Amino acid sequence: MNFLSAFTFEKLSVMSGEKIPVVVNANESGSLESGLSPEVSKIDMTAVEKGDPVLAKKMFLINNAIDEIGFTWYHAKLFCIAGYGYSVDSQMEMIQSSVHTYVAYQFGATYPIDTQISYVGLLVGSIFWGFGGDLIGRKVCFNSSLLLTALFGFLTGGMSSMSTYCIFMALANFSAGGNLAMDVAVFLEYLPFKYQYMNTIMAAWWGVGQTITNVLAWAFLPNFSCSGPDYCPSSINRGWRYTWYVNSAVVLASGLLRLFWFKLEETPKFLVSVGRDAEAVDNLQRLAKKYNRKCSLTLEQLEACGPITSEFYSVENDGFNYKKILNIVRHHCKILYQDKINGWSTSLILISWLFIGISYSIFYNFLYIYIAQHGGDTGTSTYIVYRNSSVANFVGIFGPVLAGYMCLIPKVGRRLTMSFGALASMAILFGYTTVRTAAGDAGFSSATYFFINVYYGCLYAYTPEVLPAQARGTGVGLALFAARVSGSFSPVTYYFGEQSGSSVPIWVCGGVIGSLAIVSALLPFEPSKHRSV
Repeated sequence: MNFLSAFTFEKLSVMSGEKIPVVVNANESGSLESGLSPEVSKIDMTAVEKGDPVLAKKMFLINNAIDEIGFTWYHAKLFCIAGYGYSVDSQMEMIQSSVHTYVAYQFGATYPIDTQISYVGLLVGSIFWGFGGDLIGRKVCFNSSLLLTALFGFLTGGMSSMSTYCIFMALANFSAGGNLAMDVAVFLEYLPFKYQYMNTIMAAWWGVGQTITNVLAWAFLPNFSCSGPDYCPSSINRGWRYTWYVNSAVVLASGLLRLFWFKLEETPKFLVSVGRDAEAVDNLQRLAKKYNRKCSLTLEQLEACGPITSEFYSVENDGFNYKKILNIVRHHCKILYQDKINGWSTSLILISWLFIGISYSIFYNFLYIYIAQHGGDTGTSTYIVYRNSSVANFVGIFGPVLAGYMCLIPKVGRRLTMSFGALASMAILFGYTTVRTAAGDAGFSSATYFFINVYYGCLYAYTPEVLPAQARGTGVGLALFAARVSGSFSPVTYYFGEQSGSSVPIWVCGGVIGSLAIVSALLPFEPSKHRSV
C-alpha cells in the first residue's frame, strides 16, 4: 500500500467488518446526551476514558476529524522524524555496549560501572520526559530531547576519566531515555485509524539505529583501538571517541531537522485533554488547509460536549508550582488504574516491559559465556564480531514490518502478534545455544533480532494505544522505567555470572521470554478493532 497516496475519507472500516458512518456533528452523533452514544462505543476505545465521559466524547470528535483529513505528507514526515527517535534510543543503548570494552581498557575499569550508569540515565530520562509530556505537552519534549542527547554525546566522547565519562554518558542517555515515549505518543495522536498499524511498523527505526551504531563501531573500533588493558593510552585508542562523535553528529542532524524542517504542532489530543479546545481545532483546520483536505470539526462542537470534569489539566493552569505538579502526576497515575480493566491492562503492560527488560539482556550476555564454555568460537576477530552484529541488526529492521502486517489480519491483531513474537524468540534463543561457529552466530543472531523485534515492535505500539490520552506519556514513561530498572540488573548478573560460570540464567531468561506469550494473550484490549483515544 502506498501510504503517500491521497485518500478521500468516506467511511471508517473497523476490523470486525462493520461500516460506521462518519459523524462530524455532535448533535447527530448523540454525543451531547448523557453517557456515550453507540457510535462512540463501537468505534473508539472508550473503556480507557471511563473516568471522564466528556473527554471521551471530545476524543471521538477529534478522531473523526483526523480520519476525515486522512494521511498526508505531514504524517509521512512525522513517521520518519518521530521514527528516528526510535533510532536514537537504540543508538544510545548500542553505542555503550559497543565501546565499553575499549573505554574500560583505557581507564582501567574491571566492573562495568559505565554500563550500570547508562541504565540509570535511561530510566531517569524515561520518567522525566514521559511525565513531562503530560505536564507541559508533547512538543517541547519532542523538540528538545535529541538536541540535548547530541550535546552530551559530544562531551562524552571527549572525556579523560571514567568518572567524567559516566557523568556525561548518563546525561546523554537521560536526554534520549524518554524521547521514545514522545515519539510513539506524537505519531499515534496524529494518525488516522486506517493507518494505525504504522505505529507498529515505525519500530523498524529501532533496527535502523542499531545498524547505524554497529556500522560506526565496525568502522572505527577495529582500526583505532588498543589490543588490551596492559597498554592503552588515548593516542592509540581513539576509536570509541570517533564512534561517539559521529553518532552524536547524526543525532544532532535529526534534532535540527525536527526543529527547523518539520516544526511539530502540539497534538490535538493533548490540547483537548488539558482544556485547550480552540487550539486543537485550529491545529487540525490548518493541517487540513495545508494539504487541501476537508475538516468539518468546529470549536462549537467541542464546547457543546461540556467542560472536562478533571480539575487537573497541566502546569500551565497554575504555573510551575511543585505541589500542583505532584498532584497532577498523582492524578495521571490514578487514571492508569481508574477501574479494574484499566488497572489490569496497565499492570500487564508493566509486567511485559519488566520481563523483557531483564530477560533479553541477561540471556544475550550469558549466551556467549555458555557457548564459550561448550567449545564454541563465535568471533575470530573484532572485525568479524562487528560485521555479524551489523548484519543481525539490519535484518532486525524487518521484524516490525512483519508485525505491522500481522496486526492487519482480523483474527490475529496486536495481542496474538506479540504472542507469536515471544514464542518464536524463545525457540530461536534456545536454538542459539547450539551455535559453535561465527557463521552460526551470524545466522542465529539475525533470526533473534528479527523475531524479538516482532514482539518489541508490537509492544511499543500497543502500549500507547491502550493508555488514556491524559496519562499516555506517564504510562509509556512508567513502562520504559520498568524495562530499564530490570535491565540495570543485567550488568551485575553478567559480572558475577561470568565469575561463577553458571548457565542457569540463560535457561530461566529464555523461559521468561516465552512466558510473555501468555501475558500478551491475557491483555484485555485489542486496539486493531478500535480507535485509540
